[in-house]
Amino acid sequence: MTESVAATVRQQVLASTDRFWAVEDFGDDGHPVVSELGRLVTKGELERVRRGLYWRGRKTRFGMAQADAVKLVREVVGPREAVGAAGWYATNLLGLSTQVAPKAVVAVSRRPPRVDRVRLVDRSNRTGRRDQQLNELEVTILEVLEGWDKYVEVPHDVALERLSELMDRSDIRIDRLVNASETESARVRERLRAILLSKGLTAEASRVPRARSESAKVFALEVVPSRATS
Repeated sequence: MTESVAATVRQQVLASTDRFWAVEDFGDDGHPVVSELGRLVTKGELERVRRGLYWRGRKTRFGMAQADAVKLVREVVGPREAVGAAGWYATNLLGLSTQVAPKAVVAVSRRPPRVDRVRLVDRSNRTGRRDQQLNELEVTILEVLEGWDKYVEVPHDVALERLSELMDRSDIRIDRLVNASETESARVRERLRAILLSKGLTAEASRVPRARSESAKVFALEVVPSRATS
């Protein structure tokens, strides 16, 4: 029976590519499943993500392709949490910097668990992200707005144009971003509001809560000086 279970695990895993495997995927035969998955890790056919969770990537001449960091975190924390790239990882993904983060940084809307090779940022206080069920790109945009001064390398107008183009995508739900902004920092709110104003979305921009301090409004004034304070 043990050998039969091992053979089934081996056959299914080796026939797959670019997917996660959990011990539970193979039924209730825990020990033989774990043993065979461990053997596949030793042979380089699987990557162990954490206890009970594994990744099977494409084979390259440099070894197995690693899982996308954001998707990896999503697999660990579950579908209800809002996750997205942060820091240099976020601006690089969106074409706003050339810096490559030595370790992928991912923001998550709960107290972050430990995940090997990924640094997690705790955004459990940004409850709007979870309540609005923001997707990975929407969270990444908010993280770019959060770290704009530190992580955006391209000129101001180029970055604004890029984010403005992203706002036109069908998978960017502006209403949800606006609703989620209530629990974002003042600088994120002002930057989101400025981008919406630059696109002529005055009604949506008016729903973004204003910052109390004048210093937090500097970004908005730079983007759309004629309308940012309206």
